[in-house]
Formats: sequence, C-alpha cells, structure tokens
Amino acid sequence: TRRLIDVAQDVIISEEDCGSDEGIFLSDRKRDRGLLAPLADRLIGRLVASDVIDPQTGEIIMRRNEEIDEERSKLIVDAGIVNVHVRSPLGCHSRQGICQYCYGRDLARGGLVEVGAAVGIIAAQSIGEPGTQLTLRTFHTGGVVEADITSGLPRVEELFEARVPKGVAILSEIDGTAEVIDTEEARKIKITSSEFYRDEYVLPRGADVIVNNGDSVEAGTMLVYVPPSEEPSKGKHPAKPEDQSCIARVSGVVALEGGRVYIAYEEREEREYTVPPGSHIRVKSGDEVKAGTQLIDGVADPQDILRIMGREAVQRYLVEEVQNVYRSQGVNINDKHIEIIIRQMLKRVRVESPGDTELLAGDLIGRFEYEGINAKVLAEGGEPATAQTVLLGITRASLNTNSWLAAASFQETTRVLTEAAIWGKTDRLVGLKENVIIGRLIPSQLLSLAEETAQDLSLAEQAEKALPAVEGTRPDLADQNETVGPSLLLEA
Repeated sequence: TRRLIDVAQDVIISEEDCGSDEGIFLSDRKRDRGLLAPLADRLIGRLVASDVIDPQTGEIIMRRNEEIDEERSKLIVDAGIVNVHVRSPLGCHSRQGICQYCYGRDLARGGLVEVGAAVGIIAAQSIGEPGTQLTLRTFHTGGVVEADITSGLPRVEELFEARVPKGVAILSEIDGTAEVIDTEEARKIKITSSEFYRDEYVLPRGADVIVNNGDSVEAGTMLVYVPPSEEPSKGKHPAKPEDQSCIARVSGVVALEGGRVYIAYEEREEREYTVPPGSHIRVKSGDEVKAGTQLIDGVADPQDILRIMGREAVQRYLVEEVQNVYRSQGVNINDKHIEIIIRQMLKRVRVESPGDTELLAGDLIGRFEYEGINAKVLAEGGEPATAQTVLLGITRASLNTNSWLAAASFQETTRVLTEAAIWGKTDRLVGLKENVIIGRLIPSQLLSLAEETAQDLSLAEQAEKALPAVEGTRPDLADQNETVGPSLLLEA
C-alpha cells in the first residue's frame, strides 16, 4: 500500500474535461479462466468516448460523454454490442492529475466525481487493502519438468513492479508462418514473414521495353532503352543515352501493364527462437502467427508486450492479470483504480534521438512534457525528438517523479537530495505528500475547501465578537489588530 500511495499520491481530479477521444475499448471477450467481470458490470460508471450505435437498427443509444448507468449498461448488452469505447484514466490528456470525464462516477457518492478529489490515494487504498486477503503462495509443480507458478500477492507485486516473471514465455516479434525445428543441440521455432511489393517505372516517350512479361531480373538490369535524340543538345555536354534508360532498383519478376513496367518482389524476414528444455510448444509447423503470439507455455513479460504490441496492449494485459488474481480470491476491485496505477507506470518516455531539442538521448521525461517540447520545435521548423514509451515499476516510477520532496521521503533519500541539489531542481508542490512535508494545505477538494474556509472565518468572527478580548497585544501583530491569548503573553 505504501508504494502504491507513493506512486499515485499526485493524481487528483484537476478539471472537468481534457477533451481526449482516446479512451479504451471494453469488450466481452471470453478469457481462458473466465475471471473477468461481465461487460455490463464493467461499463457502469463510465462515460462513453464515442457514440454507441445499435448494430441492428443504426439508432444512437448513447452520445459521447454521457454516463453509463445500470439501465443503459443493460440496454447496451441487450443490443448485442460486444465492444464499447469508454473514457478512461489511461487515455486522459490532463497535464496534471486526471479529468472528471475520464474518471467517471465517484464510487463512494454515486455521482460524477468532484474536482479536487484525491482519486490516486483512493485507488492505492482500494488495491492495497484487499491485498491482505490474497494468498502468499507460489505453487510448485513436481514431475519431470518442474515449474513455479506465482500467484496471489507475489503475482500482483510482480506485475506492479514490472519484473521479469518466472518461466517467461517467448512471444513472436513478427507476423508470419511458424516452423518447429528439432536439432541435436536444441529445439527452435522459426517465424518467416513474407511481404510482396511492386516497384513502378514510368516509361519515357519513345522508349523501347527490352524485357518481357514474367522475366526474372536482378537489381541493376536495364528495363527500357530510349534512343538518343537527334536534336543537338543545348548544354555544354551532350546527353548520354543511358541517362534516359530505366534500370531495375530491385530484383524480382517483370509485369507490363498499361504502358508501365512493374517489378514484383518479395521481402522475407526471419526470426529464430531457442526453446528452453522441457518447455511445451504452443504452435505447430505451418501455423500462421501474429506479432505478440505466445509460442511456448509460460507467463508473458509486460516489457515484451510493450515492445512488440504497444502501449494499449500492455495496459489491457496488466489490468486483466491484476483482476484475475483478485477475482480468483473473490475480491472485486473496479478497473479504474488499477488503471490509475498503470497510468503512472506508463507516463514517462525514453528519448532515443534528441533532434533539435535540448533533450539528451536516454533521458526519462514525462509524455506530455515531451509532446510539448516537440510541438515547440516543430513550430520553429526544427527536427523533433523521437522517444519510446517505457514501463516503470511503481518503485522506480515513484523515484522518477517531478517532485524531489516526495521522492526523497520515499526511498534513496541521499541520492535524491544530492541529485536535486546538483541540478538545482524546483518542486512545484502539486502532490499531496510534498505539501504535507512542508506543512501546507493539501491541494485536494479545492471547491469544498474554499467553502469550508469561508465558513470557518465567519464562525471565528462571530466567536471573536462574543468573547471579551484579552488585554495586551504583541508588538509584531499590533497592525493586524489580533487579540493575544495567554500562550502568546507567556511567550512574550
């Protein structure tokens, strides 16, 4: 719970609508273990990211940014819709915290969440508290091939810390055809991808095609010959006949169509994976596989899913895997709590090429900050930086926060404070923790806080009028007309 709170403590509802149309797709896919909640239950309390249309009648059931209540959720499922595009903290574009529309219903009060609600703390507590009910077991299977199956709380920790799991599975990196190869040294799986392309050549006027339909040609072969012009050249140097000839850029098969020459060629890509001894192979020779297909039994590494299939795929995987652990123990947690933690794990990118920006290759920087820097450079006509999304475990994500006060109070205090001093960092005091550390009011529940403050002031004024003033005033407070109490007199 401590680590979860530390990573999510600065997630506060900061605005009404960020305008994002990203969201996520909630689907009624049947999982292997069938532990996910029914679609109708997962939709309740969400706002739709795009219009929901009845597939039978074409009628609009719900418009964008409308909240899905119990009645509408049933209506969507009864209409046979199995994929619904909803707003989610994972797709929120708010620079600080998240917006009301991406969060949706406040699960405590039943209405739309208020601006200023500390939803990050609520999410961390909602995941951490039921964690005490989870088992601490690692199942050990005996036999010829022994394996450890991590489950319960250790599995949740493994997912949130983005660790390489025990018995990691091999995922295919490309689309293609599988081939299982048995050799004396080891068993291997080879994935071969074939893509067919056509290279086009436009014929100059008066050109003679010197190849035939169906001919196999090598790169550099002359395809078309253009006779030299009889008109004298206007330039200092006469034009060479071969300058006007078409030469094949690739090797392939010639196709002549509509006065143009095409070369059809094939690009092959092969990837070979060594299968660990005793592992069960999931594919057979000749099977068609997609990028991200699991080739052997085991647990997928979230880092591999991010690298091969992208951000949306790893978000979906982490939510479903955490839910599987909790639901197997009979614990129900709303998806949005897990999504807030995963948003914090994926909010940084690693710079690969700095372009014309002031960033350095290898820098870890916030996604929105990176987009802002690139937009500024593009507006000035420069070359933008390129970066790759990184998945950080919750401990690393807490230490990579913008607030050095919050990071120093978490772990590795000496290193964090030393780095902050060397770089001359400034803490903007936007999270809860850094404000608690220096004794300021926390920035949550901004609206109700202002109302409460006004109420407290009016009550204080009434009490001041009712009670007689104590004699004696502090010289340094005289101009503020403040009444001095006994403790202040003693101090003086």
